[in-house]
Amino acid sequence: MHGARVSYYRYRPFLTVIAAVALILLGIGAAYLVWMNMLRDQERLSPSTERVLVTTDGQRVPLTQPSPTGAAAEATPIAASGVQVTPEAPVTPMPDPVLLPPERLIIPRINVNWPVTLADIDHLPKFQGIGWMFGTAFPGAPGNMVLTGHAGGPYATFDRLHEVQRGDEILVQTMSALHRYRVQTIYETTPDDVLVMAPSDRTIATLITCSGDWIPERQTNERRLIVVAVYEGKE
Repeated sequence: MHGARVSYYRYRPFLTVIAAVALILLGIGAAYLVWMNMLRDQERLSPSTERVLVTTDGQRVPLTQPSPTGAAAEATPIAASGVQVTPEAPVTPMPDPVLLPPERLIIPRINVNWPVTLADIDHLPKFQGIGWMFGTAFPGAPGNMVLTGHAGGPYATFDRLHEVQRGDEILVQTMSALHRYRVQTIYETTPDDVLVMAPSDRTIATLITCSGDWIPERQTNERRLIVVAVYEGKE
């Protein structure tokens, strides 16, 4: 018995650390579940299809994506912000009848490989993940799929997005397929340019992160980096 007590006291600090780490992980998991339930309740009470983007000049742009069965492949390729995508962009393949949410974003050039979660402007991921904005398109479906990530801090996922080049692959994994997009347009804009998230007649993905100097009084960066990619197909 004496030997057992000695052994217990010897390992007590180690067991305390394990217990503390377990409690922290349980707390993080509980907070994540609460956050996800809050977003789901918000979507149920205020569906994305009923939301609008309000521009600086008062325009109200409904977050309504094109019908998956529509003739989106024949439309003029215009990015969400009004920036025209180059004419040589491939014809948009017809989407699957069943739309599945994005689960993972992969950008080989900059070693991005992060999970994707639901998000909106007021609820960005509080972990290293990519936010899929409420009301935007599903992977491979006509419309504008908007993905956002932090450029700095402990949750940074798009800290190297400025290294992406035109022609790079952007891969979006769902439960059943890997969807391929090709970067067509890269530019910067102001934080109040909500049109970058507006629906598009093409099947595109818009990646957004912060850029420029930090403005303390506004608690944000002075610019936004925008990467627009056009859908090529799936595997």
